[in-house]
Amino acid sequence: MNSSFLAKYLDVRFTGELSGPPPEHKGMVITVSRDTGCDGVPIVKEVIKQLNAELKGISKNHPWRFVSKEIFEKSAKKLNVKLDIFDKLEDNKDKSFVEDIISSFSTEQYPSDFKIKKTYKGVIESVAKAGGVVVIGRAGVSIVEHNRRNLHVKLSAPLEWRVSKMAKEYGFTKSKTLKHIETSDKNRADLKKYYMGRKVRFTDYDIVLNVSTLTKKEICSAIVSMIQEKAKR
Repeated sequence: MNSSFLAKYLDVRFTGELSGPPPEHKGMVITVSRDTGCDGVPIVKEVIKQLNAELKGISKNHPWRFVSKEIFEKSAKKLNVKLDIFDKLEDNKDKSFVEDIISSFSTEQYPSDFKIKKTYKGVIESVAKAGGVVVIGRAGVSIVEHNRRNLHVKLSAPLEWRVSKMAKEYGFTKSKTLKHIETSDKNRADLKKYYMGRKVRFTDYDIVLNVSTLTKKEICSAIVSMIQEKAKR
């Protein structure tokens, strides 16, 4: 047995004993839900940047990360269907989102309601299993376990504020923007309800942050502080 092989064997055999403490995120999963018009990605990116800057030792090998549309991509791949089918989950018009998905297939091709639900949920659960991940939207609050380890965040703001913000950003009329927001909010609520079995309440979130009165820095600071406190448990 040569020395390099032995060294590799010992490294694998005793990695649990010699590599130090477990990752600082301790398997924690964060979900960030947001009302339409409340930008979540910039905030999550900054939160992750701050958390990863504090990692030490072996924890650097397990940095925090975030997922969003990747969940749809993995679900579509597992079911061998086009990605745009899963995009309909948050764009379901007046139908239930499952009916809308099914209508996109011929009667001989589409996956069953149960299989779609199970696959989508399974992908989120598998992504969250290792911890150290932030799930943005995608009904994460309805699927990721609610316990003292995980953290469920809601980014919210008054409807009038969101209408003004989005109308200005996209150059739409306020009436058109209002209709878009109301439809989008309903679709997101329906998607969460599908998995939770009931309407999601504010009390299902650990923290609700008003993006109309708080700065990005203040919001990030609040989320990072809470994550760090939970990691001490």
